[in-house]
Amino acid sequence: MRTLLIFLLLLISTVTQAQLTNESEAGLTSANGNTKTQSYTIKQINDYKWNMNIMSFKFRYLNAKANGVETARYLMSGLRYERQLKHQFGLFLGETFESDKFVNIEKRLINDIGGKYRFIETEMTKLFSEIGYRYMHENRFDGSNVYSNYGRLYAEWEQKWNSSFLTKYWAEYLPNISENKDWQLNTELSISAIMSRIFSLKTGILVRHDQVPAPGILFKTDTLFTTAFVAKF
Repeated sequence: MRTLLIFLLLLISTVTQAQLTNESEAGLTSANGNTKTQSYTIKQINDYKWNMNIMSFKFRYLNAKANGVETARYLMSGLRYERQLKHQFGLFLGETFESDKFVNIEKRLINDIGGKYRFIETEMTKLFSEIGYRYMHENRFDGSNVYSNYGRLYAEWEQKWNSSFLTKYWAEYLPNISENKDWQLNTELSISAIMSRIFSLKTGILVRHDQVPAPGILFKTDTLFTTAFVAKF
């Protein structure tokens, strides 16, 4: 991950004519009294655009505790390069790091390659899909290592209904190429109340399903409901 960060900093310093977009998201919940719970989530997305190129950085962290005992800890960081061949079509290459303590994933390295097609891209509506290949390497807390090859189908739709209301939905399906019983599905629906040109309040539900989870994991499906403050510019 240090290499990814150094590469990103070098890119920022050398590409002086790049167009930068930023989306920062933070959510916090706390309850005190008979029950003490705390949870917070942080999400960061940056896109650097120059000519027909896009470099994207993503980061997400979730932590939750109940009565002082940790109940959730998830970390994701990724870097992706996209080259637009035409206005509607492009190719991408990405690398992602994940760690999820409570699904027995100490370190997960993901490599993606594929194509992206934009069906609609206007100020009010955005709709695109991606198809590609994913190679995944997992180091688990039980000491085992798993290497997997997946296909990847992804679709995202964003609709701005008016100056103060926006919805977004995305879905990602990952079928294992060598093992038919193993597949994953991730999807998220969010609603944003736009308060100003920069700030908005977002509520969303994220669902992650792993048909063949790591040994010892009881549930195949995790859901995360969040309310967060978003700064986008």
